[in-house]
Amino acid sequence: MIGFLKYLNQFKDNRGIALLMALGSIALMLAAVLQSNINAKFAIEATAVTKERHELTYDAMSGIIIAQAILIKDKQDNPKGYDALCEDWGRQDKIGEILRCLPPGAGKPTKLVISDELGKIQVNALVDAKTGKINQWQYDLWWDAIDDIVSSPTYESDYDIINESKSIIDCIVDWIDFNDELHGINSVESDFYEGLETPYKARNNYLTNINELLLVKGFSKQLFNAANISNYVTVYGQSISKNSVIFPGKINVNTADRGVLRLLIKEGYEDFLMDVIKYRDERNDDGGCFNDLQTVQRYEESTDVVFKHKDIMTTQSHLFRVDSTATINKTRKTVTAILLRTQDSKTKRWKCEVISFKDTR
Repeated sequence: MIGFLKYLNQFKDNRGIALLMALGSIALMLAAVLQSNINAKFAIEATAVTKERHELTYDAMSGIIIAQAILIKDKQDNPKGYDALCEDWGRQDKIGEILRCLPPGAGKPTKLVISDELGKIQVNALVDAKTGKINQWQYDLWWDAIDDIVSSPTYESDYDIINESKSIIDCIVDWIDFNDELHGINSVESDFYEGLETPYKARNNYLTNINELLLVKGFSKQLFNAANISNYVTVYGQSISKNSVIFPGKINVNTADRGVLRLLIKEGYEDFLMDVIKYRDERNDDGGCFNDLQTVQRYEESTDVVFKHKDIMTTQSHLFRVDSTATINKTRKTVTAILLRTQDSKTKRWKCEVISFKDTR
């Protein structure tokens, strides 16, 4: 009898252990299932985020293609015409109409802005990099621009205005030209930059990014910000001539910012600046261009303004910036491209080539 009781107690102990083992196995399986569910949820969410990012990219990039079509049509309809902000490519209402015409579900941006890159001062036109010769009209323009900035009451400097303006411009010239010869007594070449705490060489070539000006001696962040350089100056402006790239430096009076326009007006005629802006911004009943913007002469005849830099002024453009933004829910993505509009020499067809692309955010 005693032996039977011992056997029974041993059986109960084994059954308890088995129960604990079973419960442990269930707990482990439950944890595994829960972890699998968590992993699956994360995978689904990651897939959704990846899908959303791809959709945003494609939608934003579709805006570049739409802009190309708009600019090509603009030139096809009027190959010898002017380029102005009152044309369809520069009007947000017209671009909005085009976007709304696209069917639901079609990849398209939520916002598309086309601007003229030739409405800015082209820094690479300051000097012919291969010959090292200065383009005098461009030099005079830069002189007016920088002299205006450094003489401003909000800009403090340890140097006198004339010397600082000339020094900065000469340093830009030496940064661009293809040689290591000093352009002026205050300019510098690679030997100066290589002696800095963080050494680098002068480019001795055309600039490829506007922020590169910050590497040039004298072009401080203070000057860069005071001039709002990115809005008034561009590294683009190139044209193709006999299979080589040149920078004519032409500024489109129809699209130039007020700050750039002011630099183009002859001294004593600054009060006509607002008349110039009103003349080019006047619209007809359909919201299009009201006045004749075909020539610089028409501006002078209609507003009594006198320009001093007519040799570098134009009313046509071939380089445009496109900012295309796509939005899904609360997520936004913007891509930026620079388009070069040219005519094929054989087919005579107009085309827009992407020469620069940036995924901004």
